[in-house]
Amino acid sequence: MGVAARHLESGRSYERNAEEEFESASVIKIAVVTEAIARVRAGEIDLADRWTLTAEKKADGSGTLLILDPGLNPTWSDLITLMIGPSDNTATNAWIERLGIEKINARMASLGFSHIRLFSLIPALSRAREEPSPWRGFKLGAITPRDVAEWMARVARGELLDAEASKRIFEYLDKDPSRLRIARRFPSEALWAGKTGSMRGVRNDSGILRTKKGRFALAVLTDGSVAEGGSSADHPSVLAIADVAKAIVDAWSAELPDLPEKPR
Repeated sequence: MGVAARHLESGRSYERNAEEEFESASVIKIAVVTEAIARVRAGEIDLADRWTLTAEKKADGSGTLLILDPGLNPTWSDLITLMIGPSDNTATNAWIERLGIEKINARMASLGFSHIRLFSLIPALSRAREEPSPWRGFKLGAITPRDVAEWMARVARGELLDAEASKRIFEYLDKDPSRLRIARRFPSEALWAGKTGSMRGVRNDSGILRTKKGRFALAVLTDGSVAEGGSSADHPSVLAIADVAKAIVDAWSAELPDLPEKPR
């Protein structure tokens, strides 16, 4: 397990194995959305343009596009929504193919996130039944808890690319975030925006928790689990992520003053 936590108003921080690189799973999609919004900001991409789903473009794994009929025409903004919230792999591949892996990684390095790296497209649905499986030994990307927590903190502070870009990215993180991991043990009044990731043996979560005590940027990454139950809400790693996040936030909150207004 690797952990990085920041309380943005007070500057408090906690880290454990924060410089260790972990398999990113779908948390690497934060790098894709960063490059996408940077290109939008530069006037190179119009999010209102449309993309056409075909059978050949469907990716294996998570998402809803793989079960829908070819011919669907979502906007490129829709594809970001699907990539970040439901973690749709087909939408992710569409963006990776448009942006390019090298340019995505170069953008992250230029922003100081050299330990957030994308390695590959996600295996195609058409290859799902191949032997050996395309998922065997597959690595989607590498991340460190420290870089992911800092990325989330910059988004929350309006400092990633610029204030408007940060706001756009935050809105995608905030649309449909899973509350089964970091946010699991917090009441609904504690607002959560974030990005999860799952692969064999890997359960990750990261995001921004907003409470009356302020904003908490959190990244908890796990690897090496041999537990059964691929996407189970009660997977041991998922419960461990929830427990660690609750322990950190509760310990800090006990010593922090209430803010006049809860962060938006």
